[in-house]
Amino acid sequence: MDLSPTQIGFLIIGAIATVTFVSGYFKGTKIALASYNDNTVEVDDSGDIQTYWGPILTAVLCAVGIVALAGVHPAFIYIGPACAVGTAFGIGLAFFVDRDSNPSK
Repeated sequence: MDLSPTQIGFLIIGAIATVTFVSGYFKGTKIALASYNDNTVEVDDSGDIQTYWGPILTAVLCAVGIVALAGVHPAFIYIGPACAVGTAFGIGLAFFVDRDSNPSK
């Protein structure tokens, strides 16, 4: 089975994103379980959806653009998977850089 350089690149980046996501998820789960009964943890449950309409609209418009570009040229078919892999990496990374979930505080 011959793999193209693009496929090899996606496999490597996907593996890095997977390791980052899974390790971040385990870190977040461990911290969440440790702080489950901690009454000093502040939680913002105000539910103010108004602050999220801009990012929601941006995400929807980007998704529409990505789907539309996939019909323009075959090279754009890689944008969707690249965004999915990038999102998984970003979510995993967020568990490591979040100051609020740092157990050393």
